[in-house]
Amino acid sequence: MVQEKFIIDADTGSDDAVAILMALRDPRIEVLGITIVSGNVPLNQGIINTLSTAELCEKNIKVFAGSDKPLSREYREVVSLEEFSNHVKTLSSDSVSAQCVHGIDGMGDIGIVPSNYTYEDQDAIEYLVESFNNNPNEITLVTLGPLTNIAKAIQKDSSIIKKIKHCYVMGGTSDGTGNVSAAAEYNIWVDPEAAKIVFNSGMQITMVGWDNSYKYAMLKDSEIKDLKSLNSKYADFCVDIQKTLTELTFTTYGFYGFDLPDPITMAIAIDNNIIVESQQLHVLVDTRDGITRGQTIVDYFNAEKGIQNIRVVTKSDKNKFINLLSELVK
Repeated sequence: MVQEKFIIDADTGSDDAVAILMALRDPRIEVLGITIVSGNVPLNQGIINTLSTAELCEKNIKVFAGSDKPLSREYREVVSLEEFSNHVKTLSSDSVSAQCVHGIDGMGDIGIVPSNYTYEDQDAIEYLVESFNNNPNEITLVTLGPLTNIAKAIQKDSSIIKKIKHCYVMGGTSDGTGNVSAAAEYNIWVDPEAAKIVFNSGMQITMVGWDNSYKYAMLKDSEIKDLKSLNSKYADFCVDIQKTLTELTFTTYGFYGFDLPDPITMAIAIDNNIIVESQQLHVLVDTRDGITRGQTIVDYFNAEKGIQNIRVVTKSDKNKFINLLSELVK
């Protein structure tokens, strides 16, 4: 079997960890390396969570430390939902962590730590540039966090744009809904300047927005019980680390469950048949401070007469996603 080569860029919280596990468990995928960026959790915690996930999968994966803050914004930790919400409402230019969603440790605060805290000395941006230059058009890039590392890699060597086989971005939304503000999805909101660079780069990009997650990757009681019934350490891990998110879902929506934006993005990167509908469209990123900061403006009617730079996934197959997830966590 010829394996597809993947590099994953993540801000490893509880949903990133499931996506990473899926890639590590799929025999069709060879994960060359994982680069880490601050987002859901600060950089060092993201590294720890990635190492814990790789260790569970009994894989010796190269993990690289990347950016600890956005390109031009400050970044700080916020652990309560009230503090997070209040910060967003101030319209401050600063970015904050999403620990109110994923737990202070990003993994549901259930005590998961790796036995070995060792990662690569090489900088993530150097690794990205070197990897794409040495393997032109062979590596698929899957981004699960803010796009800071990718933007910096493009700034360092713009020639890599044409050497990345395809880039799957978990970020933005295709229908205008946000999970930070009314308009913005978290990954784009954290570093909209980086997202703008990546989206306008000319790279072949598929955007899997948060709308795909709440519509097609929301797991409720029956799906969660089905996963737990697999009686595997992988399935248990995937459910248990969502503890904080499950509690937040109940507070927000009135039911116990969790959505999996990064895993459905990874699933689509592994198998494009999970896409039901997509369109090649012009997508703009709003970098202005204000209520629309970080919005992905999807130009369905080509009002801006811009380059159709992004393949936007507008509908996914939930059953195919759940089936792939279940198969990989058995």
